[in-house]
Amino acid sequence: MKKLKKVISNIKKRIIYFIKDDFGGSLVEYALLVGFALFVFLILVGVITSIINWTLGLSNDFFDIFGVIGG
Repeated sequence: MKKLKKVISNIKKRIIYFIKDDFGGSLVEYALLVGFALFVFLILVGVITSIINWTLGLSNDFFDIFGVIGG
C-alpha cells in the first residue's frame, strides 16, 4: 500500500513539474492552438459546404424552371 501511494505521489509530482516547466507549458499551449485551428477549420469547411449546396440548389431550380435539363 505504501508503494502504491509513493507511485501516485511520484506521478503527481512529475505532472506538476511538466506543466510548470517551460517546455511542458509550451506543449500545452501548442496543443490548445492546434485544437483551436482544427475547430476553425471544421467551421470553415461546414460554411463552404453549405454555400456549395446552396448554389447547386439554385442552379437546379433555375434549370427546372426553364426545363433545360431533366423532364
